[in-house]
Amino acid sequence: MGSYQLHKSPHTGTSNTAHWRPPSTSQLPQTARAMLLAVLFSGASIAMGGYLMKASASSKQEATRRLIEAHQNLMAAPALAELDFDQALHGRDLFVGTCKACHGEQGTGVPGLGKDLTTSPAVASMSDAALLKLIAAGRPQGNPVPMPPKGGNDALSDSDMADLVAYVRGLQDPRRMPDLPAFVAAGPSEADKANALAAAGGDEELAAYIAHGAVIYAGSCSACHGKDARGVKGNGKDLIDNEFCKSLNDDDMLAFIKRGRDPGDPANTTGVGMPAKGGNPALKDDDILDVIEYLRSLRASSK
Repeated sequence: MGSYQLHKSPHTGTSNTAHWRPPSTSQLPQTARAMLLAVLFSGASIAMGGYLMKASASSKQEATRRLIEAHQNLMAAPALAELDFDQALHGRDLFVGTCKACHGEQGTGVPGLGKDLTTSPAVASMSDAALLKLIAAGRPQGNPVPMPPKGGNDALSDSDMADLVAYVRGLQDPRRMPDLPAFVAAGPSEADKANALAAAGGDEELAAYIAHGAVIYAGSCSACHGKDARGVKGNGKDLIDNEFCKSLNDDDMLAFIKRGRDPGDPANTTGVGMPAKGGNPALKDDDILDVIEYLRSLRASSK
């Protein structure tokens, strides 16, 4: 700071009121320069920050644009080689058994469950290796619902998933899909039949219902509720230790499965929707009743 100096009156020789004058050693010029530099530096920093933010936003917009155009570019380009017949056929069968419940039989998605894979920019932009890795790891934070590792089918091998990827590529670009025969659902395995007979206490008619229900469950329900009906975190509930399911008789359970449950239903405690018939509109009442018998057999064996 500057100092005060007293100046005497030329007439009286006495001191007048003190007036401040900057002494020759004042730091004011240096302080002003420092403040000016600080202002200039701050302005430059703000301008640089704004530029970087604008550049980042522009970069994100460009990445989004490229992603959106990925499938469009795929279809605009000449078709790649036709897929191997055996690989596409096996991939189709695996897709129907593992992925159809959430993504639909043709991969076009199921509202509230799985997205459309046929026109997905994200899928179109992935390499085959990246898509296989995604299937293997799943998407715990997936939207609209989490996707379990391997679509909930732990038995899938790397070779199986490679065939699934090939089939999805054919769904994305039908020009590459070989002419496949109509899908024929596999019946219960001998192991399924033996387990069903044991669960039915030797009743062969009931065992047939349970075995058939196990096959339907695996293809239409397991992706959300788990292969053992114990639920999938963030998705479908446990159907074994479930008081709501236990409270319903067969007719009420049939009606509930046929109707499904909307995510906004006050009774829906997960916020995850269940589509009518589990997303499989081809299911007949007898198919659903067999699934109910299968679930009741699992509940009985868990006691």
